[in-house]
Amino acid sequence: MKYYSKILSCLCLLLLILGIIPIVILGRYNHPTGDDYDYGVETHHIWESTHDITQVIGAACEGVSEQYQIWQGTYSAMFLMYLPPNVFSERSYHLVTPVILLLLCGSIFYLLRKILCGWLKASTSVWIAIASLTAMLCIQTVDFQSESFFWYNGSVYYTGFLAITLCFFGLLITWLQKGGLWRILLLSLLAFWLAGGNYVTFLPATILFIALAGMLLWRREAKRLIPLLPVYLFWFGGFAINALAPGNKVRQDGMWQISPILAIAKSLQKGIDFLLYMTDLWFVIALLLITPLLWYTFRQNAFRFRYPLLVMGFAYGVMCSSFCPTFYTMNSTGPARAVAAMYYIYVLFVVFCYAYGLGYVQRVWRERAEEKKQPGGRIRIGFYVAVLLLLAIWGISGAWKDCTTTRAIRCLSSGDAAAYEAEYRERMDLLADPSVKVVVFHPYTIQADLLYVGDFTGDPEHPTNQRIAAYFDKESVCVEWE
Repeated sequence: MKYYSKILSCLCLLLLILGIIPIVILGRYNHPTGDDYDYGVETHHIWESTHDITQVIGAACEGVSEQYQIWQGTYSAMFLMYLPPNVFSERSYHLVTPVILLLLCGSIFYLLRKILCGWLKASTSVWIAIASLTAMLCIQTVDFQSESFFWYNGSVYYTGFLAITLCFFGLLITWLQKGGLWRILLLSLLAFWLAGGNYVTFLPATILFIALAGMLLWRREAKRLIPLLPVYLFWFGGFAINALAPGNKVRQDGMWQISPILAIAKSLQKGIDFLLYMTDLWFVIALLLITPLLWYTFRQNAFRFRYPLLVMGFAYGVMCSSFCPTFYTMNSTGPARAVAAMYYIYVLFVVFCYAYGLGYVQRVWRERAEEKKQPGGRIRIGFYVAVLLLLAIWGISGAWKDCTTTRAIRCLSSGDAAAYEAEYRERMDLLADPSVKVVVFHPYTIQADLLYVGDFTGDPEHPTNQRIAAYFDKESVCVEWE
């Protein structure tokens, strides 16, 4: 098993890296759009005129204060929205894709290391294999990749905050094991930052954080909660600041709000839909590949896995809670970028529940074998045959055609990315011309896959169009849609 884990870990890590490379290369053709310009007007003008980062940050804070009154209370998220990369340099927007992918992969690897190597005493190769497969599921099988990896405003709000949330819990696990005042200070800062983000990732995290307090009380370890009090204070204090913003009511007046009970019911139903329609062949292959790794890790671990139904039911509730905010405010799962964050949480839920269930089965199998004085259960060669058969089915089915890497390669090789880039440059030349004050664009003839998130409207008086015109010092900007 040692050789299997090492070979699998190297192979999975290599596939993860090779799969990311084409996506990052495609990111070189990535450009800002919509809210990237909308929120960046004041900060961009200040940077262009002063090149003073402190004044830019001050303008971003003023923008957060204004939005707090008229739009929403997500103070830390709004702060990042006022600082898109294009504020400083249009070319720097190319960094969006690699940075978001690094955050997502890094947070998954960090959290799973704390769980697998820290709690379950798994080997490094087991951790690398499982983390790589989990990251690949998140990157390659998520829908709405454009808003997840290529659009700054959408990706940083959901994928970025999910990554920080995973890092928060990884650091929390480390504190539970090793303590440390500096970790409490860092956890407090992260708690306040996360409380100012989106509710889709914050609500599941809040349930887990409350459950931690309940577990410590149940185990009669209440004294361990005392050092965590500042973290809870910043967590719920920040959430109160977020939730009580006057702008939330202003924004919600234009949404279709339903009752909390109905939102919870619809969220539980949506979890079933995810189980039925999102768990595809990729999941089966990944779970089968990690089965022997987990099996032999659990054989050498004292963890009991005693409450599978309770733990899995609770995990299902946590996963479904990510749907509640958008159902409550919009009576739907919300925008694509929000659904992507929900999907990442779902991937983690599936991997966790499968591992816990496998640990329970392994424990029962081992106890029965000990009663009969027989060797414990082993993973037979049939497992590997099953994997090979599934891989063959996968190859025939062509499931790889919809993977993010495949779509990125197709966009690059077809010339769509280069054509989209050429059309974008033509627009930038027009916007850079000081003699042109009224700008009318033709729609993109090539809406490159993954790169194209959306375009400006055809109404020069539209608020977003007006903000974009202000960004480029024009009288008006619009697209002449047919």
